[in-house]
This record gives sequence, C-alpha cells and structure tokens, in this order.
Amino acid sequence: MKKLITLSVVLGLVCAVTACSSGKSDSVKLNEVQYAEDGRQVLTVGMFGSYSEKLTAYTQFPLDFKIEVKNYMPEGTEYAEAARQLDMDMIQGKSPDILFAPADKMYNYIRKGAMADLYPLMDEYGGLSRDDFLPNVAEALTIDGELPAVVDSFFVSTAVAKTKFVGEKYTNWTPEQAMEFYENLPEGMAFIDDADSRLAAYMLDNIAQECIDIDNCKCNFSNSNFVDILRFCAEHPVKEMFEPDFERMSDEQWHEYIFDEESRGLRDAQLVFPVVINGFNQGLASDIYGNLNYDEVTFVGLPSNCGNGTVNWQFMHSEFYGIVKNCADKENAWKFVSEYLKYRKPLQKYENNGTLGIPVLKSQFEVDYDRDISYSNSINGTIYKPIDGANQNDNAQSTLPKEYKDKLRDYIFDMKLDFYFSDELKYMIREEYEPVLAGERTPEQAAEILDNRISTYLSEKS
Repeated sequence: MKKLITLSVVLGLVCAVTACSSGKSDSVKLNEVQYAEDGRQVLTVGMFGSYSEKLTAYTQFPLDFKIEVKNYMPEGTEYAEAARQLDMDMIQGKSPDILFAPADKMYNYIRKGAMADLYPLMDEYGGLSRDDFLPNVAEALTIDGELPAVVDSFFVSTAVAKTKFVGEKYTNWTPEQAMEFYENLPEGMAFIDDADSRLAAYMLDNIAQECIDIDNCKCNFSNSNFVDILRFCAEHPVKEMFEPDFERMSDEQWHEYIFDEESRGLRDAQLVFPVVINGFNQGLASDIYGNLNYDEVTFVGLPSNCGNGTVNWQFMHSEFYGIVKNCADKENAWKFVSEYLKYRKPLQKYENNGTLGIPVLKSQFEVDYDRDISYSNSINGTIYKPIDGANQNDNAQSTLPKEYKDKLRDYIFDMKLDFYFSDELKYMIREEYEPVLAGERTPEQAAEILDNRISTYLSEKS
C-alpha cells in the first residue's frame, strides 16, 4: 500500500490550491448542481485531450444523468495551461464532477487532495466492492487507505526463459543472477538478442525504478547496485551486426528474416524472451508457449532486488478516473464511475485486439480466462508452432495446457504493481545512463546526476 504525502486543496472563492504537509483540508466548495433541459442532472467529465471510444460508446446508453465533457487540453494547449485552468475551476466551484487523466497527471491531483475517496461511496451506494478487484490491483490503487481513482486495465512488461536452462528457482531473478547467466551462456546462444541491443534497457529499467521513492521525494542511485549493473552493461556494448535492407528485400528474403525471428525460441537461439502481457489472450499464449516450442518456461522477469520482475503501464486510452471532491452529487458520480468501470465493449469473435490490457476486475479477467475457442483472441484457441515453408494450417498445433494457464494467472495476481510511476521519470533515467553506454561518462557520474536531477524533479512536483 502506498503512503500519500498529503497536499491539501483549499477550494474557496478567494483561496488558491495550496500544499500542506499537515494533512488534507475539508474546506471544499461544492459545485453548483446543473440540470439539462430534460430535467436530468448534469455530470461534467473533465479530461486532458480527446476521449476514448469506450466513453463515446458508454454515453450512447440511456443514463439517469446527462454527461457533458470538458476538454481542458484541446489540440495546441500545453498541460501547464490546462492544469491552471482546472485549478481555477476548482477554486471557483466550477470544476468537473469526474476527472479522467493519465497516471502522472492524476497523481498530481491526488497529492493535492483534490480527489474524493471512493471507498466510502462504494460502501454506501454499492455497485462494486473491494473484493471485485484483482487483489494486487486494489493494493496498488489504494493510497494512504483511500481509493482516489480507478483504471480499466493495465499492461505488464516481463520476460521468460526456458525452465530447462534456468530452472524454477530463478522466477523474478536478481540482476546478479541474470549477469551470471549472461557470462555462462551455452555456445551459440544469445542472452536477449544477438547484438545485445536490448541488454541495457532489460537490466536497468526495473532496477532504476527501485531507486526512486516517489512518495517521499527521494532517490538513491549512487548507493545501490544500479552503478555496478550499469557498468556491466557498458562493458557489454551493442555489437555491430548486419542490418537488413528492408526496402530492397525480396519476398523470399523477407520470409526468411521473419521466420528467423519467430523461430528463435524453437532453435534455442537466445535465453531470455521479453514479454508484454497486454491481456489474457491468444497473442500471449503464442509468445510464451507456441513460439517457445511448447517448452516449460520460468518467469525470470526484469531483474529486480525485491523479487518483482514486472513493470506495469497503461495503454494510451486507458486513463485513470475518479470523482473530484467539489462534486455536489457524489451518489450519481459514483454510479457513473462504478458502472463505467464494469462496462466493457463486447468482443467480436473475429477481433484480435479486443482485450487491450489486463482488466482490473476479477469478473472481466475470468471472462478472458474462460473465453470460448470460437473467438479469434481466445487464450484457449489453437496455438501454432512456426515451421519454415509451411502454411499456418500445416504447422504444428496445440492449446495452452490448463496448468500452464493457471501458472500465468497466478503470476499476474502475485505481481507488485505501481500505477503512478511517471513515464517522464523513465525518459530521464535513460537519458542519463545512455552516455555511459557510449563511453562519455562513468556509471558513478550518471548515478550522481540522476540523484540530483530526479530529487529536484520530485521536489518540484510535490
């Protein structure tokens, strides 16, 4: 569970949004209730940019209230300007009732104390319960005992290796274990790719995130194993490899190139295979089973010190949303939030992109787990093993065994999630460690720069 550094919002006619280290203020000016011409109450939904297909579809249903959307960041508007306008609306009692925002922007408003706690509304009005969420999702969304926002789904980056090479005990391995395997690879086997082009990102992304304490505005790169891991990556630079000329490739050459990439798991050409879990679907089954020769795999994950080999993130249209404290009718606002979270566009049988993300609700997850094989995107459908020169119908075929599927489900349920880690921080980290890989600074220098830069950034955001 996260600890929230409380930043109160004093929302009065003559007050400004301010920070306060002592706690959140209850001095909130409620919005004036608005009614549409048909007599329904108006709920205003604020957002930063265009809204999703899901919201468009949902608002087509007959609702007990009327939804009006206020876009604070139309094309050409900077976020700082949009945020100032939203702050002023909160001060004047004209804020939206419900706010949609990307993770980092939502977290800013949570820290300001601008978002209502959804748990009391859940308990009073029903519609959802704490037990409806995946257990690790409920924990990750809870901040200082409160539920300030929810999200529909999430993606996860992790990695697998064949169990016959690493064994079961290396689930969510440490960076030291990963480096040891790198140094003792079987002859002819690459670690993560032939050129080591993905080595640094694989080794460092999770470790760097562990160096940052967002809640307390602190970081510590210099006194962690980040320095040694960065040095290891610098000592194993990207190898110069033949780069194919895709524009001049013949169809036959293109086929050979694609087959070579898809069959690396069949040929045991590399040890570690990065995996993006974008839903419990057929693509995931192919990545961790069909393309790996139907062999048993271990979720080695992204190297970590704390036994969590995953990094989670959101699809571009999967934003966080919650109820702004100014909202005068939280009952209807909660009805919108709870029903919207449970609403899911029906998946057509032919669609291959219908499960964009791991759903946060158990009921939706179980739908994906049990989906009939007549759906193109079912994890229970036929999985093909690539065979050179064969049509798909001639390839080896199988389905994901239940014990394999349960292992995957357990891994998803057990992973530790951090929904509010900013993409901006990820860009900063890579921006400062890449000069080390180019030989332009030492790992120690990069760590010192990161300590200063990120501490400053977190302080400015607090």
